[in-house]
Amino acid sequence: MREPIFRAAELGDPYACLGVAYYYYEGIGVDQDIDCAVTWYERAASGGCPRAHWELAKLYLEGDSIPQDLAKYVGHLISASEMGNMDAQYAIACEYRSGRILVRDDALALSWFRAAATKGHVLAKFMVGYLLKSSAVSVPADDAEMWFSSVAVSGDADNFLDIGLDYEYGLNGISRDLGEALRWYQCGAEMGHEKCMICLSRASSGDSEPYGSRMEAIRSTEVQKETDLMSSYICQADEALASGDEDAAFRLYSAAADLGEPDALFAIAMMYHQGICVRRSDSKSLDLLTRAAAAGSCDAQFTLGNVYDSDNYPRDEALAIKYYAQAAANGFLAAFYYLGRYVDHPEVYVRRVRGH
Repeated sequence: MREPIFRAAELGDPYACLGVAYYYYEGIGVDQDIDCAVTWYERAASGGCPRAHWELAKLYLEGDSIPQDLAKYVGHLISASEMGNMDAQYAIACEYRSGRILVRDDALALSWFRAAATKGHVLAKFMVGYLLKSSAVSVPADDAEMWFSSVAVSGDADNFLDIGLDYEYGLNGISRDLGEALRWYQCGAEMGHEKCMICLSRASSGDSEPYGSRMEAIRSTEVQKETDLMSSYICQADEALASGDEDAAFRLYSAAADLGEPDALFAIAMMYHQGICVRRSDSKSLDLLTRAAAAGSCDAQFTLGNVYDSDNYPRDEALAIKYYAQAAANGFLAAFYYLGRYVDHPEVYVRRVRGH
């Protein structure tokens, strides 16, 4: 028997349609079918689901799995933005600022950046501060600093790195400003972010380093090497599992899991749950799922939502909501439907959770 989400989708529930579209797009529990996924995304969008409009906008812009269609991209982008999706609002602001697809309009760009910023979009907060600071219209300096401070307290060192690079090299429409670049690198360096520490050191030297050389230095950091190694283990493990070599897959997933790779932790959890290459142990599986979820695996987060949402394990509504919201925020779109059985307006709920 199929999951309830399929029955709900057939009855027109927009978030069930969104989830089914995601299953078909990713090939989760069904054969991958991009055309079918698009049909379900369209049904979800027609039912008033902002996230479905955003997913369609991205698909029509990328032009990878379906032919690029800029008119449909803009249409769905506008719909998603007007319906409150903050990622779409940030994207449409970027379009108005760049003038690449939409006619350049700095006032509209700032308005949409503000809309996304007030919902918690970190880079939108930065852009509001930047545009206020660089505006020809006189505004109090504290207004820009308020937005910059909000970005700083987000604690996202990867964003600090990107902002620093934008300032140092004049990327993404940001005017070059070495002082501002050092400021943002410092924010990341104080958190122990290796890439920010390297950029801070090199940018402080007074020598102008080519962008390509800087990126090569970033790619040579230990954290990047570890990330590349984990990716290699995961790819090899997936190939081994697909070829039927479960022992090799377990060893490779374990190697990646030992480095903290979220998807590897999830894979090992499932192998313990199914008794593949190891003695079956649901307690061990649950422990690994919890670790994987904490490390950011949306698959683990969704699975834990299901665990605490069922009678096969002591039901815990609060934990079910927590993990469904995390999974939805991290892109497991079917989680919106299951979360919606507990809360009204699941996209708004997830946005608030994500903002904290």
